[in-house]
Amino acid sequence: MKHIPRRLSQLLPSLTQGYDAVFVGGPRQSGKTTLARSTFPELPFVNLESPLERVALADDPVGFLARFPSGAILDEIQNVPEALSYLQVLIDERPGQTFWVLTGSRQMALQPSVGQSLAGRAAMLELLPFSHEEVLSSPPRPRTIEEAVLRGGYPPLFDEDRSLDPGRWLESYLTALISRDIYDVLPVRNRSAFDRFIRLCASRTGQIFHAASLARELGVDNKTVTTWLSVLEQCFIVRLLRPHHRNFGKRLIKRPKLFFLDSGLACRLLQIRDVNHLRVHPLWGALVETWCFTEVLKARLNRGLQPDCWFWRSSDGKEVDLLIEVGRDLFPIEIKSSATPDPRHAQGVRMFRSLVEERGEDVVQVALGFIVYGGHEVRPCGKDRFVPWHGIAAALENVP
Repeated sequence: MKHIPRRLSQLLPSLTQGYDAVFVGGPRQSGKTTLARSTFPELPFVNLESPLERVALADDPVGFLARFPSGAILDEIQNVPEALSYLQVLIDERPGQTFWVLTGSRQMALQPSVGQSLAGRAAMLELLPFSHEEVLSSPPRPRTIEEAVLRGGYPPLFDEDRSLDPGRWLESYLTALISRDIYDVLPVRNRSAFDRFIRLCASRTGQIFHAASLARELGVDNKTVTTWLSVLEQCFIVRLLRPHHRNFGKRLIKRPKLFFLDSGLACRLLQIRDVNHLRVHPLWGALVETWCFTEVLKARLNRGLQPDCWFWRSSDGKEVDLLIEVGRDLFPIEIKSSATPDPRHAQGVRMFRSLVEERGEDVVQVALGFIVYGGHEVRPCGKDRFVPWHGIAAALENVP
């Protein structure tokens, strides 16, 4: 496979100056191992998916870590989370003398451990599948928004040498993920119900998430749905987008929105097999919003920034699809599937700006708004801007 540089590789080398370790989390097959090895080729590499290496580290963590006097890449560290306490001691005893790169595919086993053991010692980064910006020089790059939504961003699907069928690969990926990660850590008595749960979640991507409604449809209790959803979050399959807390004089919706972190995976779960089917599917608009939401996330995460993303919706139906909060600035984003820029598409952004200004809010201000659409040109829209679907990263480059 031709190497496709990751935007995060521009940031990683600089972190050796301020940290003794860096943790790169993300879904399986998102490119974490390739990123770590290509950025730090001088560091020894340890694959903790290997039973031999995993047992060796678990049985004698002090002796194992001593094998690497200058540090190493510990791949899939969530397999031996107890080793992080020993790594903390080593770093504290030899500050600035070692550098460790940790990767992990399951937040459920890792994040609490990293937070407790390596707080202040490790930079925390997240690598999602390819952003559109990263595949612009790759021949299989999507030419239309339909192609982008259907394919998603997993790196193997952009390998020119393999010419993988996206639908077949995504189905195999999902099967392996469920058996390898989810069922290993979550006892699921009714696996058919869990399989239905994932597919029903896909049918709700880009929409307000109602746990009780889903529980009734599956015939399980709310606690079960909450637990299952948490596992999908921890495996980087979905993300909940929370509503912004300021009401600006309106009663707000308090439930979160559910988004799949890869639109291609959502399409596969929905049995959408080609762009013609996708374009007329009832969830076409929600899937476009899902793809654009992940592009916004990637634009932030790939620069090492916190996403700081919210949505805003009042109980009377007024809504802004996304808000990026930076200090006192709120950057509103509306997402439209239409290829034609229509000033009416900016109504949500204009409404939100008017609400804030009418309230005389001093602690927040509405900054430049973006209306992402299915066309190809950047165009002004009053105080705001139309941004083409493929230009999200460029548009957000100056958002700190």
